[in-house]
Amino acid sequence: MPCVETWADIVFVDGKGATLTDTEGKQYVDCFAGVAVVNAGHCHPKVVKAVKDQVEKITHLSTLYYTIPMGALARKLSDIVPIEKGKVKKSFFCNSGTEANEHAVTLAKKYTKKNEVIGLQCGFYGRGGMTMGLSGLGAWRAGLGPFMPGVIHAPSYYCYRCPLGHKEGPPACDYACARYVEQILKTETTQQVAAFVAEPIFGIGGCVHAPKEYFKIVNEILKQQGILLIIDEVQTGFGRTGDMFAIEYYGVEPDIISMAKGIASGIPMAAITSRTEIADSYLGPHFSTFGGNPLSCAAALASIDAIMEEDMPSNAAKVGSYMLKRLQEMQKEHRMLDDPQGRGLMIGAEIVTDKDSRNPAADAVLNEIQAVGAERGVLFGRGGLYYNRIRLQPPLCITMEQATRAMDVLDDVLTIVERHN
Repeated sequence: MPCVETWADIVFVDGKGATLTDTEGKQYVDCFAGVAVVNAGHCHPKVVKAVKDQVEKITHLSTLYYTIPMGALARKLSDIVPIEKGKVKKSFFCNSGTEANEHAVTLAKKYTKKNEVIGLQCGFYGRGGMTMGLSGLGAWRAGLGPFMPGVIHAPSYYCYRCPLGHKEGPPACDYACARYVEQILKTETTQQVAAFVAEPIFGIGGCVHAPKEYFKIVNEILKQQGILLIIDEVQTGFGRTGDMFAIEYYGVEPDIISMAKGIASGIPMAAITSRTEIADSYLGPHFSTFGGNPLSCAAALASIDAIMEEDMPSNAAKVGSYMLKRLQEMQKEHRMLDDPQGRGLMIGAEIVTDKDSRNPAADAVLNEIQAVGAERGVLFGRGGLYYNRIRLQPPLCITMEQATRAMDVLDDVLTIVERHN
C-alpha cells in the first residue's frame, strides 16, 4: 500500500551488530536500528541461539496457556523495571508498542474507574484508535476525523519550539510546560483523569528529551489528584539512553511502563508491567493471541541478558556522548543544523533553513540527507513535529570506529546539502 513509507531503494539481506549488507554486498553503518529496535545488535549470537533452541520445542500457544519463556520473562521484567524495586510486579504480553499503550490505558481506567487520559503534544503512542487519538502529531491524524472522547493533550517539553512561547528553556521558564498540567486538570477535564502518558524522550517526535525536573513536577501534580503515571519506554527502554530505562534518569517511579521495540532485539514483542495492585484490578476477560509467544519471549530473555552481560548501556552512554559532541561541533560549522540533543544512543537535531528563523527545512532536504548518507554507507533516521529532525538511534553495540565513520559522513552530507540549499 502506498501508505507504507520507505526511505531508500535498497534491499538488505544480512545484518551483524551495527552493520547491514545489501544484495550487492555493500555494507552500511546502521544508525537507526530498525526504529530503535535491534538494541543488542543485528543477529546477536545469544538471541539467534535462543530462537533456534525454542523453535524446536514449542512456537505458539497464546496467553491462554503457560509456557516457561513467558513466565521467565515476567519474572525478569519484575526484577528490572524501575517500579517499586524489590517488590513483585506483574506483566501483560502483546505484540507492539501500539498494543502495549492501548492496554496500559485500559488498565489505568480499570484501576482508577476514571475515563479521561492526558497525552503530550508531539508525543506518539501508536497506530490504534485510542493511541492515534492520544498522539500529539497532526500529520499522523490528518483526515481521520474525531478520535475517542476524553483525550487531552498537555504542552510538549519541546523547548526549541516551546508551545507556550518561552524564549528561554529551563530553569529560566520555571518548567512552565510541566506546571501547565495543573491548569489543564482544572479547566479541560471532567475531573475523571485516569492517567498521564508520556515518553521520557520523544521518539517519532524527533529524539527530544524532557528537561531534568519535568517528571518530578508533573508527578507531584498527578499524585495530588490520584492520577496514574504511564511511562512509554517503547523506544527508550532496554539500555538505549545509558540507563536500562530512560525514566530512571528523572528519579521518578511510574505506575505502569509500556515496552516494545528493543525488548527482543528484532523479534516482535511488547509488554506492560505495573504495580501488582494495579494489575490485579483488571480481571478480564482478556487475552492476546500472539502475546507471550514462546519464540518472542525467548528472544527477549536472551536480548536482555546480552544487554546486561555486555554492559551495553555503558557503551550507549560513551558512544552516544561522543556522537552528541560531534553534532554540537557540527552545529557551529553548519548553518542548517541546530538543537542537537539526546541521551545515550537516542540523539536528534533540527535541520532548518537558518538558525535565526528556525524554519524547518523542506522535506526534499531531509530526503537528500538520507539518500546521500545511504550512498556513502550510513543510514540515518528522521522524525519530529515537522519531520525535519535527524535521528541517530543505532544498535547499542555500535563501536567508536563505526560512530566516527557515521559522524564523518553526516558532516560531509550536510556540507553537500547546504551547497544546494
